Amino acid sequence: MGRGSLKTLKIFDEAHAKLTSVVGRLMAETGKMKTYSDAIEAIPNKSVILSPELLDQVESFIKENVQLGYTTKEEFIQDTIRFRLTSEKKQTTHNSKKGRSKP
Repeated sequence: MGRGSLKTLKIFDEAHAKLTSVVGRLMAETGKMKTYSDAIEAIPNKSVILSPELLDQVESFIKENVQLGYTTKEEFIQDTIRFRLTSEKKQTTHNSKKGRSKP
């Protein structure tokens, strides 16, 4: 996307916080300065659509389990996916070893 003249855009605080978070992640990944424009371009490539019902369940879980330390849905979802991937990898490794015949 070409760079043109700058425009003023009014956004809600929540949108500002999310864009700032995406900018931060992009900067951490690339080691280069990023803008809201970069964040907006990256969002469709780094987004997953979840049902409103599932998001409501996640929000409720976070509120009901503050002792776990999750402060955002994104943090909880990322941690949960990491846990599941690790668990599945261990299970797959265990099953493949179990299925091997000993010489």
